[in-house]
Amino acid sequence: MTAAAFGEPSRRLAEKARWVWRAEQLLGWGIAVVAGFLLAAPLDGALAVLARVLPVAGLAICVVAVPELRWRRWRWEVRPEAIDLRHGALTVRRTLVPMRRVQHVDTTRDVIEQRLGLASVRVHTAAGSHTIPLLTLADADEVRERIADLARTADGD
Repeated sequence: MTAAAFGEPSRRLAEKARWVWRAEQLLGWGIAVVAGFLLAAPLDGALAVLARVLPVAGLAICVVAVPELRWRRWRWEVRPEAIDLRHGALTVRRTLVPMRRVQHVDTTRDVIEQRLGLASVRVHTAAGSHTIPLLTLADADEVRERIADLARTADGD
């Protein structure tokens, strides 16, 4: 079974996923901006400008562009034979998880996901786990149940 044997996955994450990623980027880059301004205080000239401008530019790009790009590229599909995942902002990764390898599946909701009515589905295999993040609650429940049913069927073959 190869990725070429399947068409591209077509399902998307919840639209609110972009806001979760924006908040994460804002937190990380916000700290970098504060650090840049603190480090630039004793400096003069071009180095001081760079210490202030680069983190602000990183913040602008990573809060506006990166979450949008990630959301547009994140695709998933649950098929009878495998779970097909495609994701990445700059480097796109495609993963096929054969149903016969699935050991168990669960949903998780961190504080932000709970607040936004989202959940993530985690699929566990002997080799590790894979996550379909930031789905609506209804989608997450449906996907978890479908994977569990298909894994049970694949295990019985």
